[in-house]
Amino acid sequence: MPAHEQPASYRSHKRRRIWAGYLFILPSILGIIIFTLAPLIYSFYLSFTNWTVLAPKKWIGFANYEKIFTNDYFFYKSLKVTAYYSLGSVVAIVVICFIIAMLLNSAKRAKAFFRAAFYLPTVIPVLAGSICWIWMFNVDFGIINYALSFVGIDKQYWVGAPDSVIPSLILIAVWGAGNVIVIFMAGMQDVPRHLLEAVEIDGGGWWRKLRSVTIPLVSPVIFYNVILAFINSLTAFTQTYVLGRNGGGPNDSALFYSFLIYREAFKYQNMGYACALAMVLFVIVGFFTYLLFKLSSRWVHYEGGGK
Repeated sequence: MPAHEQPASYRSHKRRRIWAGYLFILPSILGIIIFTLAPLIYSFYLSFTNWTVLAPKKWIGFANYEKIFTNDYFFYKSLKVTAYYSLGSVVAIVVICFIIAMLLNSAKRAKAFFRAAFYLPTVIPVLAGSICWIWMFNVDFGIINYALSFVGIDKQYWVGAPDSVIPSLILIAVWGAGNVIVIFMAGMQDVPRHLLEAVEIDGGGWWRKLRSVTIPLVSPVIFYNVILAFINSLTAFTQTYVLGRNGGGPNDSALFYSFLIYREAFKYQNMGYACALAMVLFVIVGFFTYLLFKLSSRWVHYEGGGK
C-alpha cells in the first residue's frame, strides 16, 4: 500500500518507532561524533598550523607536509621500521595462530584449558606484558638468556641490538595474539565434516583437506584476522615506548610511526607537525585497508559461493 494511502494512526505509529530507533542509537552516534569525527577534523586543521601548545596557533599552510616528505629523516626511517614490523607480525600472527588453532581444534582432551591458556595473554594489559617481556629479554639477567645458556647458546641482545629488536617485538606480538587463535578455532568448527570426509574417501590426505576445504571455507576469518593484525601493527606504540627512557629502541631501530607522532607532540611540543604526521598515517592505513579489501575478492570465499 502506498504511504499516502496508509491510515494516519499507522503512519504515526511508524514515525514513533523510527524516532525510538534513532533515540536508542543516539549515544553511539554522539560517541562517534565527539570522540572520533570531531578530533579527526580538528587534527586536520591543526596539521596546517605551527602550534606548540603554549603559544598561539599560527597558520602555515602546507609547510608541515612539505617538511614531512622533503626534510624529515625520521619520517622515512619510521615508515621503514613500521613496514618491517607490520609485515613480519601480520605473517607470523596469522600463520602461527592458524597452526595452533588447527592443533587445538583436533585435540581430543583439554581443549577448553588450552584455549583459555592461549587467550590469557590477551587480557593482560599491553604495557604490563611488554615490560615483563623486556625484563625477560635482558642481556645479563633475563630468564630467556638464562634458559638458553643450558643448551650452550651464547647471550643474545634481543631488544638491545638494532638487528634483533624488531624480531623480538614480533615475538611479543605473537604471544599476545590469543584472540586470533580463538577466532580461528570458531571458524574451523563451522567447516562441514562431510566435506572433509569426502576428501578422505577420494584418497586425499591432510594437505588436500587443508588446501581444498579448510582454507577456502575459513578464508573470511583469515581475512578478518589479517585486517585486525595489520591495523594493530601500524598503530603499535607501547612495545617501543618501553624500550628505555627515550623509546624507539637502540639507534631508533624500533622507531614505530605512532611513537614518532607521540615524540613530536609530547616531547618536542610540535603539535601541528604531529597532527600532520597523524593525517599521513590516516591516509596510509585507509589506502592499504582499501587495497586489502580489493585484493580479498581473489581469494576470500563467502558462504553460498560468492566472493
